[in-house]
Amino acid sequence: MWERDLATIKKEIHDALNGSNTEKAAMILRNPAETTFFWGFDAIAKAPPGAIEPHENVIKQLNKSENWEPLYSLWLMNGLTSVAEALGARRVPYPETDPHQVGVHEKTAQSTDQVLDQIEAALTVKLKFPNPFPGELGLASSRGIVGFRSIHAIYQAWRIAQLAKGRPDFRVMEIGAGLGRTAYFANIFGVKDYTIVDIPLSNAAQAYFLGRVLGPDCIRVSGEAGSAQINVMSASDIGPSAGRFDLIVNIDSWTEMSRDTAEAYWKFARSATNAVLSINHEHNGFTVRDLYSKDADVTARRFPYWTRRGYVEEYLTW
Repeated sequence: MWERDLATIKKEIHDALNGSNTEKAAMILRNPAETTFFWGFDAIAKAPPGAIEPHENVIKQLNKSENWEPLYSLWLMNGLTSVAEALGARRVPYPETDPHQVGVHEKTAQSTDQVLDQIEAALTVKLKFPNPFPGELGLASSRGIVGFRSIHAIYQAWRIAQLAKGRPDFRVMEIGAGLGRTAYFANIFGVKDYTIVDIPLSNAAQAYFLGRVLGPDCIRVSGEAGSAQINVMSASDIGPSAGRFDLIVNIDSWTEMSRDTAEAYWKFARSATNAVLSINHEHNGFTVRDLYSKDADVTARRFPYWTRRGYVEEYLTW
């Protein structure tokens, strides 16, 4: 999909960003809801002809008779409360009791802001959800619109910060970073040496988003001199010159690549780190476990992903 279908769907965007019309490129970067630019990695996108937004499609498949948006908000709220439960900021509901007792301990914390209060208390960090793009869909809060990807990015960044253990020199590489929301929250949580590797079209979206929400001085893209807290680079630029990393992260993309591409990234990870955090589904032709199971020295800690059913979290060390 990433190497063929999306290249066709996004050809006009690619040509505009690669061209000389600065005004046209700026319009695409500033208002992605009007184009397919973010299609495939973020919900702020216009569906290609004949398609509907994937999350809308999920809800409509589950319930064809109801308006999908209220059900979507419930799905988002479930994800947000799952983040709070994962952090230990909120008790996990116990279903094997009288129905009126299920979730009894959290009945006073039901709104988006109340759950965010719980999460902030556990993290000891103030959360902000910057919304630089018009048309973002999510839960309303006093901290900004809380979208689907942002909810998951909080948990993912927290896991990365857990593994970093406060080390100021902890180096992270994320392969396939979506819009860069996990990098944004990881930066807030104290992980300041972060490298994103992706295809060039996604790099443009990541650099623009992170430059808007963290400031242009925090970002360095391929070809720029100097250093920055977040490096955004093309997959064609990775290699020995990238150096060593304390952790390589992949979220929701490894099993959607071609097998050859996934194998190449795994081979790179084996040479560039001793620890990988993977959060991926197992629906497609191969799994992340297929990549590492042949390596006898890899220790895998594998468990269900807290905030989205159907995904597996694997922490791999060697």
